[in-house]
Amino acid sequence: LAVGSCHIDKSIEDLPGSEAFDTASCIVRYPNGVSAMVDVCRQSSYGYDQRAEVLGTSGMIATDNVYPNTAKIYKNDYTGNADMPFDFFLSRYFEAYVTETEAFCESLVNDSAVPCTGIDGLIALVMSLAADKSAAEGRWVKFSEIIEQVYCVNPTECSLIANDAMFPEGFKPTGDIKSLNEIVVPDVDQKKEEGFADKFKKIFG
Repeated sequence: LAVGSCHIDKSIEDLPGSEAFDTASCIVRYPNGVSAMVDVCRQSSYGYDQRAEVLGTSGMIATDNVYPNTAKIYKNDYTGNADMPFDFFLSRYFEAYVTETEAFCESLVNDSAVPCTGIDGLIALVMSLAADKSAAEGRWVKFSEIIEQVYCVNPTECSLIANDAMFPEGFKPTGDIKSLNEIVVPDVDQKKEEGFADKFKKIFG
């Protein structure tokens, strides 16, 4: 369930759909009853603000913003970081971009599967489109409503997502795919279970 509004930049309020939102909230409700909340805003006067918390029965894990340094100031009128968080996403996620580039190059060199596949990107896309539809129609939207529009444009794609263990029940297509096994193209990453070195050893001993 998603809602959005325009409070900061009135120049965008005439744009179509969620493009007119500068502030929005979304609740994701999973089949097992677990819920997740996302709050977003296009403006943050104190830096690039992206934090996350996961609460569990035995504890909590949290990620904080990234700062240029670890220096902190302790005064009688202020206690906190000496600098603001990074104010641009390229600075905020510099190490992440380097790591993903290295992983991609490694998969090319070793002919191995990449850590993040198209399925991972698809999950994010489906959730985004579901939130957009929810805000537009003012109702809860199931992921299964979106997944057929996005991925099941042909039998091969539909079967790939239905058979992927990464997807919760709500993500799976609602259509009948029992007859697709004979025409489905094997997943590329399944073909890469063995790296180039393993294949070389088999051929040349």
